Amino acid sequence: MAITTLAELGDTIPTIIEEAMFTAQFKAIMRSLCWNIRKGKGTNVNVPYFGEVIASQLTEAIDMTASQTMGDTNVQIVPYEVGLKIILTDNVIEDDNEDLKRAAGVLLGDGFEKKRDQDLLGQLDDATTSLAGSANALTMGHFAAARATLLGNPTSAGGPAPAPFAGVIHPYHELDIVDILTPLAPSVSSVVGGVSGAMADAVLRDYSIGRLFGIPIISDGNMALTASAAKGGVFSSGKRGGLIYVSAREPSVEPERDASLRGWELNYVGRYGVGEYLPGWIVELFADATAPA
Repeated sequence: MAITTLAELGDTIPTIIEEAMFTAQFKAIMRSLCWNIRKGKGTNVNVPYFGEVIASQLTEAIDMTASQTMGDTNVQIVPYEVGLKIILTDNVIEDDNEDLKRAAGVLLGDGFEKKRDQDLLGQLDDATTSLAGSANALTMGHFAAARATLLGNPTSAGGPAPAPFAGVIHPYHELDIVDILTPLAPSVSSVVGGVSGAMADAVLRDYSIGRLFGIPIISDGNMALTASAAKGGVFSSGKRGGLIYVSAREPSVEPERDASLRGWELNYVGRYGVGEYLPGWIVELFADATAPA
């Protein structure tokens, strides 16, 4: 069992905790891009979608005998608990009780947000279509292809994905796009000649791609690296979009006294579920994400 003792915090105790620097976390962004649903009564959340019905040409004075069946497919999201705990001994907190508890709370909250973001990012791997390839650098053409794929999703698989779309990529993917837009020495193979000066200027000034083909491009460093590749994606975002986040219980910290251990347990627990509504409304971008050199 991991317990925070004086040995672990020997350098921190003499300082003012409120001014301490915490390990920086990448901002969790996926929840805001998903279809957020609050769990009601019951164990699960069921979100059905209906298939298509087919219209036929009719002949005058001939009875229409064929009928269509409404068929539905259920998407079930099962919430689960996520939590983490820090134990602070009495010796550690005697001098800075409240300040140190607040510092621990920040770390607990950041750890929870990272887990939630990575759970949602993992859903991109369930997309029907995967573009690029782990050995290939991400290009602007992949975003155009992703948009076309979403808009051309067949009706048998849910039909065209509804706008708006969002693109989420790893920071190393973003660098590949930046290199395309702002090469130091433009070459014949560079597309910078076809890119508006305003867009290239924005990248040079703010290191922000902004939007490509109407898709906001968002960098998320919580995305897992597999060897030297990462799985990002473009998907239908927001309500009734491709990704679902179900909130069953918002996270909160609860201190609990452990008298025999002579310390405090800080328990941070929440409950949520994640899933994809329609895999055809997600396009995975599995591309090279080699660290800059």
